[in-house]
Amino acid sequence: MRTYETVVVIDAHQPDETIEKVIERVKKIIADNKGNILEVNRWGKRRLTYEIKNKQHGYYMYFLYESEKRDLPSILEHNFKITEEILRYLTLKLDDKALAYRLKKKKMEVEKVENQESVEKGKLVEETKSH
Repeated sequence: MRTYETVVVIDAHQPDETIEKVIERVKKIIADNKGNILEVNRWGKRRLTYEIKNKQHGYYMYFLYESEKRDLPSILEHNFKITEEILRYLTLKLDDKALAYRLKKKKMEVEKVENQESVEKGKLVEETKSH
């Protein structure tokens, strides 16, 4: 199974409903082509470094997915080309080392959050005991 990541820049001047429809369409294409979505991140509205199609802002979306079909990225990119709301896109195939690094990094972030939560709970327990 191959793992891919795709970043899509959607025209930020579109209504929220249109942006949501584009995101759902990308998810549906991945699912319909026997893909498995591992992660979806909304990076949100950001100013573009340079204008694209006379636009200064874009709504960034990140998709991490896996698929046995080797042509899934080309199917997605074909759809991106015919979707007017999409300004730019980039798809990369992750090798095993990159994927292992990402999973390790994510695990460390989760552990950091869990440790922070346990410290905060400990402080709360101490405060209730002292009162």
